[in-house]
This record gives sequence, structure tokens and C-alpha cells, in this order.
Amino acid sequence: MTASDSGLRRVSVHAGATVTDLALPAGVPVAVLIPSIVDILGVHGPDDSGEARRFQLTRPGTAPLSASATLAQNGVRDGDVLILARGVTPPPAPRHDDVAVAVSATLGGARRPGAPARRRRAARLTGAIAAACLTGIGAVALVRDAFSAGVTDVAVGVVASAGLLALLGAAVAHRTYGDATAGLALGVIAAAFAALAGFLAVPGPPGPPNVALAAAAAAVISVLGMRVSGCGAVTLTALACVAGVTAGTAAVGVITAAPSRALGAVSALISVGLLGLAARLSLALARLSPQLPPPADLDHRAIRAHHWFRSLRAAFASTAAVGAVVAVLAGAGRPSCIAFGAATGTWLLLRARSQGDPTPVLAACGMVPVTMAFGVAALSMPGHGAWVAATTTTLVATAVGLGFVAAGTSLSPALARGVEALESGLLIAMVPAACWVCGLYGAVRGLTLP
Repeated sequence: MTASDSGLRRVSVHAGATVTDLALPAGVPVAVLIPSIVDILGVHGPDDSGEARRFQLTRPGTAPLSASATLAQNGVRDGDVLILARGVTPPPAPRHDDVAVAVSATLGGARRPGAPARRRRAARLTGAIAAACLTGIGAVALVRDAFSAGVTDVAVGVVASAGLLALLGAAVAHRTYGDATAGLALGVIAAAFAALAGFLAVPGPPGPPNVALAAAAAAVISVLGMRVSGCGAVTLTALACVAGVTAGTAAVGVITAAPSRALGAVSALISVGLLGLAARLSLALARLSPQLPPPADLDHRAIRAHHWFRSLRAAFASTAAVGAVVAVLAGAGRPSCIAFGAATGTWLLLRARSQGDPTPVLAACGMVPVTMAFGVAALSMPGHGAWVAATTTTLVATAVGLGFVAAGTSLSPALARGVEALESGLLIAMVPAACWVCGLYGAVRGLTLP
């Protein structure tokens, strides 16, 4: 009598690296045989996650054997190879009497990876933006009161104390809780409170001395906040550079009593020149030079140079935009100021294209002077509606084309050379335009030479 006639199946069972030849009864359900097979092979026990294992028998390349059927019913014959593998039993699908409840449960269970982290990040950004907006609104109200001598020493003390508390909060947020977003937001708010306190601390009507002290205080607190909190190095360095340039320009205005439009034009021109030297300055500040053999901390110096470059580029682009805006607004519709503002903004936009800036800093800084120059020019021509409408249409079409079409295309070599030539031409034209804004041509014309 053969083994099949006697009700036995001689099979080879594989479980990982373990192989065993067994004679199994053909009339017993597979679910009853699996515990004995597991004991013989010695593969029982929980897995790495601590959960109990569920095993199943399968033929190579086929579906698992039915656990409720016998070996004979599953078609197992002598000499077959069976694989003992862990079975994955899907949980039963939930049943709901209400369709709305079923849809809600399905959507609630379909969570995308990283959704809680994104929600927390969005909440932190919302809080930071709300705090910055409230700080700006309060600052505008206090500056307005300063023009009417409505600010007392108590208000200055409260603002200064708020700045110190924000600086302390920045240190605690990042050093203790590791929240860089909160640390950076509180550092920027501390610099804003320091600038406001410096502006309000100067007695008398507001003027260049108030701006100088406010910018100096903001620069000091920005550097101190970067050192104390240990985060936001790029942003706070850029803020400190902007405040430093503003403080220097205001100090020159205090000493020379120069008009605001001249100060804005000169500061914008100097910032444009420094923007061209930002790469060299970042290499010098990071002490990165082509020396042989290379230093051991070459990677660290390269990263530090990149951070310096980002900070200086954002700082000088911002001061150039602010200077151009001041020149346009203080010029009261003068063609020289409008032309200088438009030239500065256009040069910044071309610079963003030529440098391939991955961040919108240069583009945003370029759009502000161009928009301000167009607004002042349009408001100064009340009787030229057709020209204003045509210029508006042209600028809107240009902005849409540059933002949606030109941004995703590469220029041909000839066109790229043309853009570079236009950028150089605007840079050269800004020098006589700044002299025009400062009134140097009129002063030279009025000289009486022997």
C-alpha cells in the first residue's frame, strides 16, 4: 500500500533556512497541522514588533493553502514542496449603517504621511505671522503718536521691556525646546521692539536721529539674538546688515542735513555696488580661499560662506530697494527720482534672472521700486488717462510674461548676452541718475567759474 493510499503525504517543508521532510496526514485540516509543523521547525514565537505570528502553508509561486481544507482537498501530493510563511490576515472591513458615517471614517483613516507635522508647522507659522502683524500695527500707532508728542517715557520702557522678553523667549524656545521657528520669530520681534524703542527714545519731533538710533538698536539686538538663540543665522544676519546700512545712512543725514531723496539714492547706489561684491565678501568672511593643502574644516567653511552670501545678498538687495523707494517718495514726483527708482528695480529683476536666485528675494526687492515708481508717476499725471492705461497694460503683460512664461524657459546665448548688456547698461546709468537726484548737475550749473 502506497503512502497516498494510507492517508499520508510525504512533503518537504521550508521555513526560511530550515528544511524538514515530513509525512503529514492527508485528511486533517491544514489549520490543525500548522502548530505541529511550527513546533517541529522551531520557528514559533513573536516577531520583532512583539505581535504573535500567524503562519500559512503555500506552494512556491501559488496562493496559500486553504486552512479549513485538508491536504488532499488542497491537491497536495507526495514529493511536493511546501513553504511555511507568516500569514497576513487583513482586518475585517468596518460596517456602518449610515453612509455619512462610513465616508467620514474612510476620510479620517486616510491620513497622508507627515500630516501632523505639517499641521504643527502651519500653526507655528500662523502664530509667528500674527505676532509680526500685531507688532507692526502697534509700531505704526506709536510712531504716529510720536509726531504729536503723545509718547511718554513709560511707553518707551514698556517697548524696551517687551524687546528684552522677546529676546529671552527666543533663547528659551530654541535652546530648551528646539523650536527654530519660534526662536527666529521671537528674535525678529525683539529686533523690531528694539528699533521702536530707539525711535521713540529720541526727544523732539521725529527725524534722522530717530531713524539712526532705531536702526542701530535693531542691528545690535539682531546680532545678540543670533548669538543667544543659536538659530536664524541667515535671516538675523541680513536684518543686522540692513539695520547697519540704514543707521549709517541716517547718521550721514544727521551730519550733512542732506535731503531724503539724496540719501535714498546714494544708499541704493552703494547697496547695488555691494551686491556685486557679495560673493567675494562672503568668501572673505568665511575665510575660504584656494589654498593647498585644503583646510580640514573645508566643508564647514563652504557652508558658512554660503550662509554669508545668502545674508549679504538679501541685505543689500533690501537696502537698495528701500533706498530707491525713499528716493521716489521723497522726490514728490520728480522725473529724476522716478527714473532712478525704475532703473534700480529693473536692475534687481535682471540680477535675479542672471544669478538664478532660487529664492524670490531679488525679484521681490526689484518689484517694489518698479511698482512704487509707476504709482508715483501715474498719480502725478492726472490728465493723461490714456498713457496711464497703456502703461498699466504693458506692465501687467510684462509681469505675467516674466512670471509664467520666461521663468520656465532658458534664454538663447544671444538673448542672454543681450540681457547681460542691458543689466550692465542700467548699472552704468544709475550713477548719473543718482547724481541727478542729488542735484549735482544744478549745483555745477550754478557755479561761477573764473
